[in-house]
Amino acid sequence: MNTASGFACGVQECAFDHRDEQPRAATGPGIAPPEGAPASGVLLVSSAGMVLRQTRFSDALPDLTGLHLGSVFESLSGPRVTLWSRVMADCVAVPRNYVWRLRCADRDRPVQVECACLHTEGAGEWLLRLSDPQPDAGSRKLEMLAQAAHQTDDAVMITCAGGLIEYVNPAFERSTGYRADEVLGRSPGMLKSGRHGAKFYAALWDTINGGHVFRAVFTNRRKNGELYFEEKTISPIRDEWQRISHFVATSKDVSERIRAHDQLEYLANMDTLTDLPNRRLFMDRLNQAMQRATRLDRQLAVLFIDLDRFKVINDTLGHRVGDQLLTEVAGRLRACVRTADTVARLGGDEFTILLEDVASRQAVGQIADKILSMLGQGIRLDDRQFFISASVGITLFPDDAQSIDELLSRADLSMYQAKSAGRNTRRFYEQRMDQHAHSDFSAEIALHGALERREFFLVYQPIVDAASGRVLALEALLRWNSPDLGVVAPDRFIPILEETGLIVPVSRWSLREALAEVRRMQQSRPDMKLAFNLSGRQLRDDDLVGDISSALVETGFDPHMLELEITESMLMEDLPRTSEIMAALDAMGVSLAIDDFGTGYSSLAYLMRFSVRTLKIDRSFVRELDGGADAATIVRAILSLAGSMGLEIVAEGVETDSQFAHLRELGCHRLQGYLFGRPAIAGDLLHLPCFRHDLPAAGVTSG
Repeated sequence: MNTASGFACGVQECAFDHRDEQPRAATGPGIAPPEGAPASGVLLVSSAGMVLRQTRFSDALPDLTGLHLGSVFESLSGPRVTLWSRVMADCVAVPRNYVWRLRCADRDRPVQVECACLHTEGAGEWLLRLSDPQPDAGSRKLEMLAQAAHQTDDAVMITCAGGLIEYVNPAFERSTGYRADEVLGRSPGMLKSGRHGAKFYAALWDTINGGHVFRAVFTNRRKNGELYFEEKTISPIRDEWQRISHFVATSKDVSERIRAHDQLEYLANMDTLTDLPNRRLFMDRLNQAMQRATRLDRQLAVLFIDLDRFKVINDTLGHRVGDQLLTEVAGRLRACVRTADTVARLGGDEFTILLEDVASRQAVGQIADKILSMLGQGIRLDDRQFFISASVGITLFPDDAQSIDELLSRADLSMYQAKSAGRNTRRFYEQRMDQHAHSDFSAEIALHGALERREFFLVYQPIVDAASGRVLALEALLRWNSPDLGVVAPDRFIPILEETGLIVPVSRWSLREALAEVRRMQQSRPDMKLAFNLSGRQLRDDDLVGDISSALVETGFDPHMLELEITESMLMEDLPRTSEIMAALDAMGVSLAIDDFGTGYSSLAYLMRFSVRTLKIDRSFVRELDGGADAATIVRAILSLAGSMGLEIVAEGVETDSQFAHLRELGCHRLQGYLFGRPAIAGDLLHLPCFRHDLPAAGVTSG
């Protein structure tokens, strides 16, 4: 082979198994042979590897008598008994030729060694004949192979049967960062990464020692310490006696492909924002966990977590702040559970947690409470303090469900029950929730086509002047009379209309119906105003402003007599869009009222920005007026705020004389509630006490 090949031993030592190279033995005798003189002679060696006698054919061969072969030949340094034993086992039947490096005073040199066993009585002895390397048929074959490999773009490495490197091509040097003279005569173990286990290398050796080709993707380490991946094929080469004399490894660097594949795997299984498992990976882990729980008769729990009012923060302060909050929430959720548990982000502000091998329902409840407590602690971002709460739904396997879909859907259902209970709380799944869900499903089916079948109708509740009892306005309220389900409560069917999008066409009809009926009432009461509720879904309808304008024109209704009500949370959703819509309506003369004021997160700046004219105090504060001073303090503060901003105030949910008296005393002049009349159809408004002395009979018709 050419000078770059570096010739190495025939000892079967860590060719591709990436074990550590052993430290070299002490150098041989300090005799410097003449430059270029052949190192030739014969050694008689014991089975222990000691040189017993020596015959020198030239002065280039130093006196080696009494030395161990590991001190004489670099290729046999290391575990002496092991390496020499392998040579003996290899040559016991047939003499073999090797090219080893002979250690001299200041350098080592390649010598050809022919090893033969002398079958003497007692302990075996070995005859080693040393001479200058002479190319034989096998060497010429390898020389041709090396010349071909020199031109290829794939990394090529040739080792002897024992695994020491005899040749590497330029592509190997480029790939690993090692020069040829740095690796020749060494084990490929210098490239090891530690990523492959003993079983991997056992399979490798079993394959190539059996004369077969081994193929695998290796994880190795470059000279600079960087890990890289190579697709490697290791093939044995046989000599003229059909014995394996060398191994050839060809490698293609596939690092980019592996990293791209790993990135795709990451993107397929992980949420890139929070570095949590995504829905796909969570479902896979849940499936495996359910199988383990069934096999081991254990219990697991699934927690479905939805952040409360997160969209308000996201839309108000931007997605950057929202993303930072989600990342912080992810970290806090991880801190609440064990390392073996799974915290995942399904998307948006929805998270799930898989708790395996749970002890009891109570233990799961304690973890959920810990999560709520942890999330409730303030989060500081960009010198701002944020407070986050969540609604948590919980299901247990196998008690609550037998399939993944059931387990997740019932956890989701329980989470919505937690939201309905006021948010910032947890709910375990209960069977009655399914009944409610099935009832909602039946209602959803019945709602399709209800508008065309004229099953909807409107009722009106008066808003009165606290001093005179005079009716100032009517709030239009939607009702549904189903042939199959009867009169359905608004809090049951309106959320379904919202979720399905049916609220948009139903509200279009409702607005025109209300405008027409109140317009007829204005024939005798020109100052009668209409209050009409907008839904969040309508605010996302591109045709909203145009549709309201058309309805006003069609009914001849004065825009200044129409007041549209939206909730605080709706006001804060998608602020740029909401601002644009409110500005267009204000330009038309339509006024804006904030419903359920005091329960959301709107600020004074936004109230001024949207030209709000009326605040409606939430009925929860009015209800508490009979119970203590706190509610009165809140109502007084709202009235003071409204007065300073020139806003009108309406108190909702007034049901008792005591509440009426409190509100009058606090200075609230516009009231609404059952005390003045329950919602009624237009034709029945005359029968309400507040109408009997206020509205002439001719002014009310059912139309």
